[in-house]
Parts: sequence; structure tokens; C-alpha cells
Amino acid sequence: MKARRELLAEIPEAKKCFQCSTCAASCVVLRYSGGLNPRVLIMRALCGDAEVVASADLWKCATCAQCDERCPQGVNPFAVLMTLKNIAARKGLAPESRVSAARMIAETGLAFPMSASVDQRRERLGLEPMSVPTGDLTRTVSLACDVEPR
Repeated sequence: MKARRELLAEIPEAKKCFQCSTCAASCVVLRYSGGLNPRVLIMRALCGDAEVVASADLWKCATCAQCDERCPQGVNPFAVLMTLKNIAARKGLAPESRVSAARMIAETGLAFPMSASVDQRRERLGLEPMSVPTGDLTRTVSLACDVEPR
């Protein structure tokens, strides 16, 4: 029940979920690749299943927020899934690929490393060379991601 209290403390509207499955019917990930079922993840959290934050399915969310648009109860399933991800990250259960991506954004302001091929392509297109953002952007991103730059 600790998992239920933890979730409801951060997103109390989750308890309004009556398992209508509208979120699941709206989920493009469930429709096209399976695995992620927002209704099931929310039900597990509401039933106090502490292992829900360790579920690999949690990280499959495409963040399209279609579930939020269609939820008849205003549960905000997308926010529930994001809250579960944040809880997982605080417990050290986030996939290393996500942690390293957040760290790269915090350190450089870029989601992908710059490469010589990108610079060459930009030059051929007549674009300015890319530069790593400095100052407030890096600080802002690191605060938003709750990741300390190395």
C-alpha cells in the first residue's frame, strides 16, 4: 500500500480512475507494438503493487498524451505514467539509456552527440556550424532533469 500512497500523494486524481480502458484504447504504443497498457499500469499502482515502477513497459510510453485527451474522468493517465517514471528514477530504476540521455542534455544541451558528419551536412546546406549551448540553458536543463552535470 506504500506504492499507492506514494502515487496518490503526487497525483491524487489517479484515484478517480474507474478502469474504463479509454486510455488503453487511445494508446498508439499498445495499438502498434503492444506491451504498454496504461490502464493496467494505473490499476497496479492503485492496488499498491510496488513493482509497477520496475516495469519495463512503463518506459515504452510515446508521450503523445492521447490518453489524457480522451480520459472521461480527468485522471490524466499521462501524468500518472510520468509520475511513476519519476518515482522509478528516484529509486534508481530508470533504464541506463534514459539516465545517460538526460545527463547528456544536462551537460551539453543536446539530445544527441554532435559529429563531424552533421557538421559536414550543415556546411553543404549552407547552415552555420552547431555549437554547444552554454550558460543558463545547461543549468536549466540540469535542474529540470534533476541530473547533475559531471
